[in-house]
Amino acid sequence: MLTSRACLLLFVFLPQVWGWGHDGHRLVARIAAKNLSPATRAKLLTILQTNDAGLEAAMAAAATWPDEINKKATGTDLWHFIDVPITTAFSLNGLCPQHDCVVDRIKEMSDRLQRNLSGFTLKTPPNPPRPMTSQELAFLIHFVGDIHQPLHAATDGDRGGNCVKLTHPLHHSDGSTTTELHAVWDNDEVFAVFDDFRPTKPPAMSDEDNAAQALFLRYKKAGVGAWEQEPVKVWTRESNDLAKKDVYGSLHLANHTAAPGQCAVGIAPVIVSKAYLKGNVTDVEQQLMRAGIRLSDILNSICAGNGCNAAPTS
Repeated sequence: MLTSRACLLLFVFLPQVWGWGHDGHRLVARIAAKNLSPATRAKLLTILQTNDAGLEAAMAAAATWPDEINKKATGTDLWHFIDVPITTAFSLNGLCPQHDCVVDRIKEMSDRLQRNLSGFTLKTPPNPPRPMTSQELAFLIHFVGDIHQPLHAATDGDRGGNCVKLTHPLHHSDGSTTTELHAVWDNDEVFAVFDDFRPTKPPAMSDEDNAAQALFLRYKKAGVGAWEQEPVKVWTRESNDLAKKDVYGSLHLANHTAAPGQCAVGIAPVIVSKAYLKGNVTDVEQQLMRAGIRLSDILNSICAGNGCNAAPTS
């Protein structure tokens, strides 16, 4: 089986937008699993066809499924992001035609699960396959992670950093390589989070489990914050603001314009150092923690009462 970092080598050259890499999405799902109500846990066990001990792992596996299917063939390629310009006042108006953006798809999957709607289909059957309700749950888990990755809510004529090449590719110990800026935030910033928590990691615990536990304990120690009550639009603004600060501002990227989905001409490559990665760790940890807790809050809400039936009939 390929490791998540080895998979990077396969993915990084594709002209698609990926959310947090596999590690980040799995981390968000594991944090969420730790904060579910007993009633919600019971329903997700049924939807994901697992037992209580296996729920975190099942949610982590579901979190990466939307990146494993053929996005173009299934018609889901535009569902993972929303290109909000960084050079104008924040607004989502006109940025989500036909509801093909991450903001509207979070709402759709939440509504479908809460109302137990049937009839959800993609343009082509996904591979690997999942039962219908498990698909909706997997998309919801994944998209809440996506919207917390700053470059999934920002663009400057560069497709959220996908058009910005690195002057010096980042090489990993397993042979994988990061060659563009978007992938830095998908993957290398998450690796920096793992590094941040590694000094206190128990020998038998994985980086993923260790970071999930540490971030969940950080949330529990701080207590419920006002950020938990904010709507998805505010999550989007938060990510856009972080992109302005931690990406375009910190790296002093020149402004560009391009048609939606296109790369502007003349985008210069950028240098990404270890110091840059480490300097963003606090913000990345905040985003991963908030994504996990907000996901759990959504699930606890929509699965209350009659929501989240594994075999909807309506």
